[in-house]
Amino acid sequence: MSVRTELAGRVLPRVAGVVGLAALLAAPLACIVEPEAGVGLQTFRVEVVAVNDVAPPSADAPLPANTGATFERISIEVQAIDSSGGKADFDGYVRVSVEPGAISQIVGPSGASPSRNLKLKNGRVNAILEVTAVYGPTRVVVEDLGYEPSGGSKTPECANGENDDPDEDVFVDFPNDPGCAFADDDTETGGTFAAGASGPVQFSLPTLRDIQGGSETPFPFEGLEVKSDDPQFLVVTRIAKDGFYVTDLADQGRGSNHMFAFSFSTPPGLRVCDRITYLAGTMSEFFGFTEMNFPSFDADRLFEGQEDLCLVPEPAILDSPDPEMTMRPIDEEEEMEKQEAGLVRVIDYVVATKFGPKPAIGNVFGPDQSNCDLNGDGRVDFTAEAEGSCGEVCAGDPQCTEWSQYVSRGSYKVHRESRMIMVQTDGAPNFNPVANRGATLNAITGALRNFSGGDLNWTIEARCPDDLVCGIEGCASEIKPPNVACVKLRETEDDNDEGTN
Repeated sequence: MSVRTELAGRVLPRVAGVVGLAALLAAPLACIVEPEAGVGLQTFRVEVVAVNDVAPPSADAPLPANTGATFERISIEVQAIDSSGGKADFDGYVRVSVEPGAISQIVGPSGASPSRNLKLKNGRVNAILEVTAVYGPTRVVVEDLGYEPSGGSKTPECANGENDDPDEDVFVDFPNDPGCAFADDDTETGGTFAAGASGPVQFSLPTLRDIQGGSETPFPFEGLEVKSDDPQFLVVTRIAKDGFYVTDLADQGRGSNHMFAFSFSTPPGLRVCDRITYLAGTMSEFFGFTEMNFPSFDADRLFEGQEDLCLVPEPAILDSPDPEMTMRPIDEEEEMEKQEAGLVRVIDYVVATKFGPKPAIGNVFGPDQSNCDLNGDGRVDFTAEAEGSCGEVCAGDPQCTEWSQYVSRGSYKVHRESRMIMVQTDGAPNFNPVANRGATLNAITGALRNFSGGDLNWTIEARCPDDLVCGIEGCASEIKPPNVACVKLRETEDDNDEGTN
């Protein structure tokens, strides 16, 4: 901006480089401000004009989270802006992206293209983005590409053997000149680094059911926030030594509404029955088990006397001799996937009888003989003929628990007739499964975990002695209601053992 000061047609007197104060105060002053014209490209104005061919959704009525199985159409208008906020004359290319999400193709002035680049003409362009995996407040981002493809009509500047920007550097052509993105770049000058983003396009945050997906999460390695406001009511169902489990009560009966949050250690201050009001982290598949890593969370805490506010759901019955019970078949993988990380129960299952430390040489198993680690190196090598055959025979026998697996992971096999599942009962430390080979367990409740590898990769992990019901030492005597089993609410607001919860 240039400023010219005039006083009655005369230039003001100056004393030592300072405007004469007396003259300035004594005479009327006219200040004429002359704005400079805008200089160059500074940013982009990105406007979302439609979503799926209708007006963009509002924050009060967001579109459902997109898990990557379908596409959304986002119509945008891009305008180049100069330093004064006016329209810039820019005919270059821009790179378009959505955060979060991915672009499948862009329908621009020249038609549909899988490229994420758009060319502006006279500083503007309209286009339709076909996007997927968008959730939560989603923004369209536009950046100056700094790359001008030659189109094959002439030798591009970045491949013509000449220095086309001698005033700026001494480099010639791609890959030597930093202003050359590729060999077909028709300008040796770099981009402006100008960028712009749209306002938020309102999609819902993903629910636990969205995140679980089918056999694996549709958001691997993504950091995301879980929808946890009404009606998505997230309740803690188990506290483990390496994290915690939550269930979304809004999707009860539909399945895939459970999640394990891996926090490396027992989360301090959190207990069964607490409601999670904020949950975010990075999704991954740990040997087939969907989990959230590095979780951040907030919780509403419950205290003694508030047991009626505890909304831990009834466990899903996987198998029972009672035909009147609604069951999720233990031998159907799809049903098991729906219950992953949720509370489940089997009834009248029997501890394996072939269960002991002696080597099962020649595939001979017995009450104290089920160890397939024949060379004593601490693991069963399924590529070795003898150990591999031993492991496969034991895995297919409802009465057999392979010993080295029990030693390394604490899990052992239980069965009812030909149906089998692994259980882990460290949560009931006074129960000795080896000493109780062949014993019938009236009910086994716990969180369902998956560990890929082998045919029997689902394990029920008991949370506490309440989850193991039998007439044996270390077991509970009866099945307790879900708002009582393994529930230890805080005594007061000042929880004196919160650090060890």
